[in-house]
Amino acid sequence: MLPEFELYKPVAGGTDVYVNMHAGKNEGDKILDIKRLKELQGQRFSRETGLDLGALTSHRRIEEWHLIKERYYAMFQGCSQVGSVQIRYRGTLGGNIMNGAPSADSIGPMLVHDAVVEAIGPEGSRRIPLEKFYVGFKKFDLHPDELLGRIYLPCPPDNAGSAYYKYMRRSAMDLALMGISAYVEVTDGVMHHVRIALTTAAPVPMRSHSAEAVLEGQPVSDEIIVKAAEAVAAEGKPRSSWRSSAEFRTRLLHDVTIQVVHEAIERAASANKAAAIPQRLYHGQLGLLPRPKEEVPV
Repeated sequence: MLPEFELYKPVAGGTDVYVNMHAGKNEGDKILDIKRLKELQGQRFSRETGLDLGALTSHRRIEEWHLIKERYYAMFQGCSQVGSVQIRYRGTLGGNIMNGAPSADSIGPMLVHDAVVEAIGPEGSRRIPLEKFYVGFKKFDLHPDELLGRIYLPCPPDNAGSAYYKYMRRSAMDLALMGISAYVEVTDGVMHHVRIALTTAAPVPMRSHSAEAVLEGQPVSDEIIVKAAEAVAAEGKPRSSWRSSAEFRTRLLHDVTIQVVHEAIERAASANKAAAIPQRLYHGQLGLLPRPKEEVPV
């Protein structure tokens, strides 16, 4: 990258950057539109190599792609809850990652699907696990002369299921007070390769390795899922804000974990992995989640 371009902020959808600029924030920023860079576009999938997504892939593309519902259901759930339809047409996965917001809806689903990002620059490209890409609040393992180019997710086996739950104050177009994603593979009633990710629970999106360890290699049972929820609540470090107290968010960690782990397990066993699983009250929940409602098809 030429030295003078280091002074510019790369922008794709601009759904946060432009709003902040109109609000008088970041007035000195210089913008470099990267929306038409071919290296950052396109989507490919194969069972052998998995999903290859250009960083410019929009949330709406993920939401409308039936393959995502069949193989990466948590991704569908996350991307379909980003802002409004208009925002989802313009906003990109790469932008959601690089915005660095701990409440981003697509990040948790990508974490549980073991995403790896590719940074591209004048010295070539390098791949970084998404979990290690975040090195602090809005800080990334990305050199000044690099761009986030692509996102890779392995193909889940047929016995896998995933889920994402977003708790918010409104029914739509709101930031998550708490978001949790889960992925699990179930063989003969035993859970393997369990991954649980938390958003709005720490300064950066994070995996709950302690909860994963509770579930890994264990038979499916209500009791073990409650223990995993307790581990999540102990590991998460949510903060208080005008939107919610840390205490309430910690209680949400418990209830939402139970919700998404059960849903991921049920989807793993389902013959129709693209179908919505009705929300219901599970053993051990504290009753904090809204009444179940039917998922609106898109």
